[in-house]
Amino acid sequence: MIGLEYIVKLYNGTYKKLAEKLGITPSTVTDWLSRRRPIPKAKLEALSQLFRIEEDFFQKELTKVEEIELRLDYLRRESKRDSFEVEDVIADDDGKEYGYTKIIDPHEDEWRMATEELKIEKVILTLQGELYNELYELDRGNKAYEIIERMTNVLNESVPLGLDDEQQLQWERKHDNRIEALRSMMYFMGITGFFVWDEEEESFHNELFKLLKKHDLLWMKD
Repeated sequence: MIGLEYIVKLYNGTYKKLAEKLGITPSTVTDWLSRRRPIPKAKLEALSQLFRIEEDFFQKELTKVEEIELRLDYLRRESKRDSFEVEDVIADDDGKEYGYTKIIDPHEDEWRMATEELKIEKVILTLQGELYNELYELDRGNKAYEIIERMTNVLNESVPLGLDDEQQLQWERKHDNRIEALRSMMYFMGITGFFVWDEEEESFHNELFKLLKKHDLLWMKD
């Protein structure tokens, strides 16, 4: 979607009202949206000042990441405008209550969901880049593709047919453990500092950590 169309919808505006603010006709806005004519420099500056968004966004075809980032910027403004304070109390371990001021943001859940969506889209974008690179470097053996495919297969495992209740329970438990093993390995492989696990409760994590460390597969601070 072209940036101007997305931004107007995001801010709950209409093309008629936008045209009035810019001193132009609604048909001119329609021409911009259909790209029959470009947005003049002076009007780009006016749009940027009106929405407080960089000029480049209005004429380009937005990526999914750019759309989410613009939505987060919009939600931040809405939160700043609509948040309010309420008085509340909190009790300590002895039951003594203390008053404090709590800030209520009516857009908090929407902002949190958009933030998580942005993380996912950035991961997808990174994976796409890796896979496209491998299309031009076939001599590498498509390692990234193989890794992603194998991880996807584990994530998408389904319960085999013909299992009784006990066998299905065992399969589901093992599947959960396999997912947890993948998650732990990815965490360790991207670690930026040393983390000590409780060896009695986290024996698997300790063994995995030591094995990866033994083969020098961790990114760790000295």
